[in-house]
Amino acid sequence: MRLYVMRHSETDWNRAGRTQGHADVHLNANGMKIAALTGDGMADIPIDLCYTSPLARAQETAALVLSRNKYFIEHGAITKLDKRIEEIDFGIWEGRLSNPAAGEIDKNEFHMYFKEKDPEFIPEGAETLESVIRRTADFLDDLNSKPEHKDKTILVVTHGCALKCMLRRFSDDPDYFAKGSVPYNCEVTIIDSSPDGKLAVTERHKLFYDKALAENLYGMK
Repeated sequence: MRLYVMRHSETDWNRAGRTQGHADVHLNANGMKIAALTGDGMADIPIDLCYTSPLARAQETAALVLSRNKYFIEHGAITKLDKRIEEIDFGIWEGRLSNPAAGEIDKNEFHMYFKEKDPEFIPEGAETLESVIRRTADFLDDLNSKPEHKDKTILVVTHGCALKCMLRRFSDDPDYFAKGSVPYNCEVTIIDSSPDGKLAVTERHKLFYDKALAENLYGMK
């Protein structure tokens, strides 16, 4: 089994730097362009199946990518929605400017929240990183356990924080969440399952478009 795990494409909230968890925001024009270019770049990959977050920005990204994949279309492949790969729920922080310098989120609370175990602060109604780690791990383990997925190539479209949480299992760094940044929109991580069923990341930070299209977005490297 090979997984192409992708962050959704750009929205206006990404461009503005707003926290965008369970808020259901659609792709903007640049987001549609980036997703289409990504689809062009992945057109020759024989995608057998797609799993996507139910949120609109993920579904729209998947649709644009897969509309350019003849193998997916000709083989009557399907897309399945899975809430386990939804974005983290930011609670009352939803829609606020995520850069602490903007003053809409307290800087100290922001850093206290993004602590993997026993966060010192949790916004009202928000989900913890540990919760997202558990549900995304369950998703991966579930896919890997299905015999019908053994020889399949699967596209997975998720979100920035959810993707980082999903990849947590592949890092031994205790400061994992304090380092790095949110992946680029439509950035792909490839995960392969070996014959003995072990999952491993075999490629990271893969883009199928010119990253200059996204260089000014929130969370980018």
